Amino acid sequence: MLKAGWAAVAVFAFANSVLTAQAQTSRLSKWAPCPQFADLSCAYFDVPLDYHNTSAGNGQLLVVKAPATGERKGTIFLNPGGPGVSGLTSLSTDAEALMNRTGGAYDFVSWDPRGVGPYTYPGNVYCIPDDEYASFWNGTIESTGIHQIGNFTNQTDIQALYSQAPVLDQKWKELGDRCLSGPNATTLGYIGTAATVRDLVGLADAIVGPNSTINYWGLSYGTLVGAWFINMFPNRVGHVILDGVLDATRVATTQSYKLWRDQIGSAEDAYTAFTNACALAGPDNCKLATSANGTGQDVVDYVNQAITLAHDHPVANQLLILRATMYSSLYQPQQWADYGNDYLPQTIATIQNATAGGNTTALTRREQVFTQNSYTEPAVVCADSVDADPSVNTTVIFDDIVDIVRTVSPSFGAVGPVPWQRCSYWPVRAPERYQGPFNRTLANKVLLIGNAYDNATPFAEAAHLAAVLGDQAALVKQNGFGHTSIYQSSACVTDIITAYLNDGTLPSGTSSDSTVCAIDSSVELFSGVESVDVIVNGTDLSRRD
Repeated sequence: MLKAGWAAVAVFAFANSVLTAQAQTSRLSKWAPCPQFADLSCAYFDVPLDYHNTSAGNGQLLVVKAPATGERKGTIFLNPGGPGVSGLTSLSTDAEALMNRTGGAYDFVSWDPRGVGPYTYPGNVYCIPDDEYASFWNGTIESTGIHQIGNFTNQTDIQALYSQAPVLDQKWKELGDRCLSGPNATTLGYIGTAATVRDLVGLADAIVGPNSTINYWGLSYGTLVGAWFINMFPNRVGHVILDGVLDATRVATTQSYKLWRDQIGSAEDAYTAFTNACALAGPDNCKLATSANGTGQDVVDYVNQAITLAHDHPVANQLLILRATMYSSLYQPQQWADYGNDYLPQTIATIQNATAGGNTTALTRREQVFTQNSYTEPAVVCADSVDADPSVNTTVIFDDIVDIVRTVSPSFGAVGPVPWQRCSYWPVRAPERYQGPFNRTLANKVLLIGNAYDNATPFAEAAHLAAVLGDQAALVKQNGFGHTSIYQSSACVTDIITAYLNDGTLPSGTSSDSTVCAIDSSVELFSGVESVDVIVNGTDLSRRD
């Protein structure tokens, strides 16, 4: 019997026959109701695997469209991030928020990029059969996570980490060999970002018209796609919004393992905001709060007690699970109340029960949620990476992780290994990688948006890209939380986006003097607690607890 992961090629073949049977004469098939989401329209789009070598063969992308809800003015192409995030899934959940930000005047068109999902080919990257996955990584930090508390000064923890170095040296090399002999072997090099940019331009030619200007909204990793697009095709730039910005210049020039330091730069501040908001809400509205007059530090201390318990009495990967749940809580502030009242308290209670000799079923179940057998994310990240430096081995990467925990983020610096950290051992690079320049003269100016306290893409990265682009970009800081701007409403940001899409009008925000927008007062983090309460009411978000 085919396992779920390795059945992806068969699923693609079946789905492919359904939609493409409607039109074989065009690169874009006829639109039809989407798989699982009938309110959205889907089509297939044929692409060459290698735009510079047609003999490499062809692929096919699942394309999805959410129609404008008001008087239609055009089309915006969307990449929701990842890499590895499905455009189909994202539009099914985020279309309303995107329509609210644009006045419903645009069709949103997204797609499952190369390496993503069961409907696009090349699809999800699978290297290890599901039934071998647990045994392959058994006993390694890929399975257990990094055992660490505080500022990573516990010598036992340090020795345990570095004892894994020769093991992971071998395992990461073997993973690469497995990928080269698995179901994606012949397409592994063809899922890089440059190919995705060319796919975007081809889609625009097919949907909007040949050589048309392209409106684009990139979120998170989608900002890397956007930064490459505007510099690879500067004359095609229409209205481009980059939201939750990755610094494309760093990706193009830096050994990939070093990028985790950049990405995690604001996570500690975001976590401090979460705990302060919980304390302001009090125990009636946030169960992690220990008293009605408690502080954010009290919440941190309470969670740290559970971290220490999980560290000192390891059962069922509970430390990994707790830390992953903590980090997940920071992405969408509209879910902070759920994390403060449900997910985190339940995880802590289960840890307390498990370490007392109780049932670990809930922990095991939660561990399965965090198990990922697809290697799409490292496949894309590493395909784009600069060539591997032979001097970078696992010990060097561990040195960096320890330093990140000590100097950048004690809470989350060791949540990996993350995809960036595997690239020294990844077996292929993409045949095309864009490495600059990043300051081309553009047909139209672009809009960069960053949250002040984004846990995954620090505002500093948006400011740096704005500095590189100079007067060709306007920079907006949304004074809120979460990853990208779309999860907290701001009339100020919405007005800026609307004006930009209507006639190209942009504010004067620059890399050194960004336009600052507040979150709407109707948006609560917890009952009775707004973003401004956390920022203004005596809270120092730059401190390290």
